Amino acid sequence: MGEVLKDYDPYAEMHAFYRRDDPTEDEQFRFVEAMEYLIRTAWDPTDKIAMSFNLAMYYRDIKNFPLEKKYLEIGAALGEPVSKEQLGILWYYGLCGEQDFERAFHYFEDSRTKCSLYMIADMYRYGYYVARDLKRCREIIEDLFAGVESERGDFRFAVSTPFPEIALRLVQIDLEEGADTEFDLDCLFDARDILAIRQKHRPFWGNIKTMHSVLKTTGEMCGYDYEFIDLYDLLTFEAKNAVVTFDYGVTNHTLKIFENDGEVVYQFYQKWFHGAEEFLEKARISRNRITTVNEQISNISVTQASNDSRLL
Repeated sequence: MGEVLKDYDPYAEMHAFYRRDDPTEDEQFRFVEAMEYLIRTAWDPTDKIAMSFNLAMYYRDIKNFPLEKKYLEIGAALGEPVSKEQLGILWYYGLCGEQDFERAFHYFEDSRTKCSLYMIADMYRYGYYVARDLKRCREIIEDLFAGVESERGDFRFAVSTPFPEIALRLVQIDLEEGADTEFDLDCLFDARDILAIRQKHRPFWGNIKTMHSVLKTTGEMCGYDYEFIDLYDLLTFEAKNAVVTFDYGVTNHTLKIFENDGEVVYQFYQKWFHGAEEFLEKARISRNRITTVNEQISNISVTQASNDSRLL
């Protein structure tokens, strides 16, 4: 590949890849080769950190966690905090096949990013590696919330702010202690809006999982209803047999939901998805991610049937 790389600019390959909303296999291959070349040839540690992190996030997005770990370790060895944070997450959730709360905790402690701190709070909340300490958990989350609260209404920060993750944890703590308020509910609504903007501009399956938790917690506070605000409400829609129609542009589209061999399946045109999260992560409409055009979708209508009949 080294001879081929002499014929083109690897930085151009990188930027071309990031301009693609749906890169082909060939474009992905060229991106990976270019990034590996830039990592190998970087003489400045800052460049090596940046390129290895970019490649790690590519592998995270396609859920190739062992390769994500490989490239995060390059940045971590050079002292980069976010690489350490992300390694902590891999160990915390056991995404490479082995769960190790001790390693996760030490990566989070060494990193001290906002994400690492709310993950440490989770460890105190659940007693993972450290002794369970709800007071310490609340202290950490409240301190973090004070630092990000001003970002909740300023959508210039929507792509980067950890407000949704921090607010979600604060509300969950309040719920567990029976101390939830209208303020908590407002925080969840803001978290929902921020996550939708984040997913529009920086698609990542983790945003959808966080959205799922936000909507589930909202439902626990004020009850579930199916007056859909947008398609994210599918995340807490429990019907196993339904047809959802909606308008995008001048066309009415149909999403079919049904049970197949005990699994709830989403069918959108000729593609099938394993549930709401995968549908929201992967479905496309007019070549756009469905979450990218979420704000342009209107007139959502839901028809449910009993589980022993199918609306197909």
